[in-house]
Amino acid sequence: MKYLRQGRYRGRHLVYGQEGVYHVTSRTACGQFLFDDEAKERFLKILRKQAGFCGVDVMAFCVMDNHFHLLVAVPEECEIPDSELLRRYRLLYDAEHCPPSAPLPDVLASLLERNDEEGQLLRQRLLARMHDLSAFVRELKQRFGIWYNHRHGNRGTIWADRFNSVIVEATKEALSTVAAYIDLNPVRAGLVVNPVEYRYSSYARAVVGNREAQRGYERVFCLSARWRSVQQSYNLILYGKGERSKGTLGKDFGRIDPEVARRVIENKGKLPLSDVLRLRVRYFTAGTAIGSALFLKEVGADIRQRHGLERKRDAYPMRLGEWGDLRSFRNLQVRPVTPS
Repeated sequence: MKYLRQGRYRGRHLVYGQEGVYHVTSRTACGQFLFDDEAKERFLKILRKQAGFCGVDVMAFCVMDNHFHLLVAVPEECEIPDSELLRRYRLLYDAEHCPPSAPLPDVLASLLERNDEEGQLLRQRLLARMHDLSAFVRELKQRFGIWYNHRHGNRGTIWADRFNSVIVEATKEALSTVAAYIDLNPVRAGLVVNPVEYRYSSYARAVVGNREAQRGYERVFCLSARWRSVQQSYNLILYGKGERSKGTLGKDFGRIDPEVARRVIENKGKLPLSDVLRLRVRYFTAGTAIGSALFLKEVGADIRQRHGLERKRDAYPMRLGEWGDLRSFRNLQVRPVTPS
């Protein structure tokens, strides 16, 4: 496992030498509520194409009015045959939507087949955009920004900054917890009571039968079961036990009482997992890495080896919730969990 500081973005660490899983977030400039239903649908369409081109696996997503959340797996670099390169290229470009700076798919096929200096250079440029988290998110936001500005006659960027990401250990506990936090965004925002009612999330699409979304949750549970079995286990995290897990609108189904949450937080108590996930949790956006103590120890060891960064500990308990074996790489002291 390799964590490389070079090529970083906002101090975040990237995983090299093996597949890396990340919770990615990004907000609009000044927090403006720019995304209506049409924009959200367009964003998801661009997301599917960009992920397919870059070879990124999207496990969970939620697009809100002024930001988005993604849980993505970025595979390690590997050899890609020209046939696969062309297939991915056609996801983004065709005869009608190919920019002047990019060759048409048929022209690309000819250049790759010739395998001369020009073809080799073009192949290297395309491969450099694949299996790379930064390239994936950058192009995703650029493509959506171009569409949005064209649609509304605007100029300039619509995004506040680049993006934030947190490394997530590829285990059921870590992945399902972060995925549930993503799916509960519209509940925290007060837009819906039940996360299944929010159509711009992966969970809502999986429930209504979208096979691509269902496969994402099968990956969240490490391909241990098919969607129907996975859904039962996942609902226990989303809704808790009792009324919530049955999928009925009980009195405690949606947002938890903020006063109750504040009292627990002030007394340094612990909220049940399904309750604490309905609050704002900074560990998932500013924790650098989330996972077991052993996983975070590997992260810390590599950072010390590469950069000489001394740390007292590599894994800190996550406070104010029943987090199980999950730990955070950063020991967040200022409001790690807050009511929405």
